[in-house]
Amino acid sequence: MNEFIRGTCEEMCPKAEIDLRIREKLVHFFETDPDAGRPGVPDRHRMVKEFSRSAADRRQPKPWEIRTPAMLLETIHYLLTIVLPDPRRPYYQRYEFIFDRMRAIRQEMVIQNLSAMETLPILEPIVRFLCYSAFRLCDAPIAEFDPKICSQHLQECLKKVLRCYEELDEASNRAADSNRFEMERLYLSFNIGSTEATQSAITRYGASEPKLRLHITTQLECHRGNYFAAMQNMLQFAPLEAAVASLKLPQFRRQILLQFSVAYQSRVQTVPLEWLESILHYEGRERTCLLNDCRHYNLQLVPRDSGQRSTDGNRNWAVKFEKATFDGQRSAIQPRKVPPIEDALEHCGNISRMLLDGFCG
Repeated sequence: MNEFIRGTCEEMCPKAEIDLRIREKLVHFFETDPDAGRPGVPDRHRMVKEFSRSAADRRQPKPWEIRTPAMLLETIHYLLTIVLPDPRRPYYQRYEFIFDRMRAIRQEMVIQNLSAMETLPILEPIVRFLCYSAFRLCDAPIAEFDPKICSQHLQECLKKVLRCYEELDEASNRAADSNRFEMERLYLSFNIGSTEATQSAITRYGASEPKLRLHITTQLECHRGNYFAAMQNMLQFAPLEAAVASLKLPQFRRQILLQFSVAYQSRVQTVPLEWLESILHYEGRERTCLLNDCRHYNLQLVPRDSGQRSTDGNRNWAVKFEKATFDGQRSAIQPRKVPPIEDALEHCGNISRMLLDGFCG
């Protein structure tokens, strides 16, 4: 007997849930009417089904409580075109609302056991949204954004998308292949330096697939320990791919500083801080962080000739590398938004359209 049900609900939120949440005063800010004249007035047309955990004692949902695949896709469009750009609340609050409602969408995809053709148009924008949010909120305090939870869900979504493409291969159905390599590149970018991701891509496409060559080369540079080359390549990725790959930048910088602590070890010689700034790609606003990052790893900072003092703080210091002083117990610094990548995303124009339709570069 088929245990999967097919949804029939043609609204973003089933009527029973709307009535319950209005009665219990559980309506979210983004589900209220902005033109009501007073705050907090529920708007039934703005309400979106919220995520609720499955439980052993919960009854099986009825078809009219589950949205159709077409309505799930329409809800994704609503979240990314209406809620995402809404300036009335900071981005992390928009993210929390959209993240929860997207979890409910994914839950209903599983309940209905949607086919690969039905799943991909729904799941691909979710992948892009999670990639974009992981970068945009990477330096937010933990009270506003939990990167571990975001990463966990992003990994699950990416792997599900790639499995859907494999299902289409088995069925010899190429109709939904248009975004395949974009998703493969996002998977490699998010898992930069991962042996599993590298082997998976090479097994499927070979090492010389033109649409993946830069990303596979970057993976191989990581495996060789050439993190400088990996960073150089990363900055050539399409904006969203570069954004999600840059979350590993602090780990690459830590590895390079550790390598330098061995290669340039000297009790006498020093390395100018502005040289490190160039090698480690500290650009724009991030340049002011380099001094503190060096102190984080207990690197010895030496003042340069006072006769050459500059208004640029980094030019007034040099680093003395010694293997024994590098604090290997210190974990990598929390990721920060990389100004050139942030600028590239801004130049994409309509972020909602990019998240829905894909490539910008």
